[in-house]
Amino acid sequence: MIHPSDWIDLTGKVAHVTGAAHGIGEAIATALAAAGAKVVVSDVNGEGAAKVAAAIGGASMVLDVADRDAVDSALEQTATEHGALDILVNNAGVYIGLGGPVRDITDEMWRKLWSINVDGVFYCCRAAARIMIAAGTRGRIINIASTQSVTPGVGVTYDGSKAAVLQITKALALELAPHGINVNALAPGPTWVQGGAPPKVDGRPPSPSGDPLADTVADRIARLPAGHWGDPMEQGKAAVFLASAMSDFVTGAYLPVDGGWLLL
Repeated sequence: MIHPSDWIDLTGKVAHVTGAAHGIGEAIATALAAAGAKVVVSDVNGEGAAKVAAAIGGASMVLDVADRDAVDSALEQTATEHGALDILVNNAGVYIGLGGPVRDITDEMWRKLWSINVDGVFYCCRAAARIMIAAGTRGRIINIASTQSVTPGVGVTYDGSKAAVLQITKALALELAPHGINVNALAPGPTWVQGGAPPKVDGRPPSPSGDPLADTVADRIARLPAGHWGDPMEQGKAAVFLASAMSDFVTGAYLPVDGGWLLL
């Protein structure tokens, strides 16, 4: 008899989730653990990572994904200490303070954002691929892209970086498919990670602020078809789908979890 619950059972799987000390990363780590996976929580915020790991019965480590050598060591440590690396979720990323109009973006802002959002994803994918191929693991790599991967509006630094993540995902899916490794992108839409109750979405366009970037985002949120902000766990549930047997024949996919954002 078929038991659909078996399709999402991650018991015995080892997952590493970057940038998981809070927000979407924390929700993804929590959801994977709830599905049975042993989860390693990593973040530059070691205290936050340890707190999340303790709550879900996982392990934690401090990791700056922009540090190539640290990434290699961290994923090797995960595989060595826990016996495997089956699932990698590249969630670590930044935006706040590093976006805005192109005329205001400094070289330092550009390089810092890309070093985390793009270089970090590449370093982690490369390290995971080496480990999974060597072990013969039919693994899963889940990159956290964005609705901004295909629809601009936040700013050239962030939008550009997330578009790069999407193309990295597709290229690696093609390359790694013969090794039995699925590579997919999860694309969050407006997801409230600030704590407390999210503001209401009332369908009324905001008053123009004079900043076309801010106005574009605010207008879309006001018209969001779902009528409310997303909860981080919505991303967590989608990550479980991409990590589980439910998506065995899915690779190179771009999965928006956005409440209809891309319909606007």
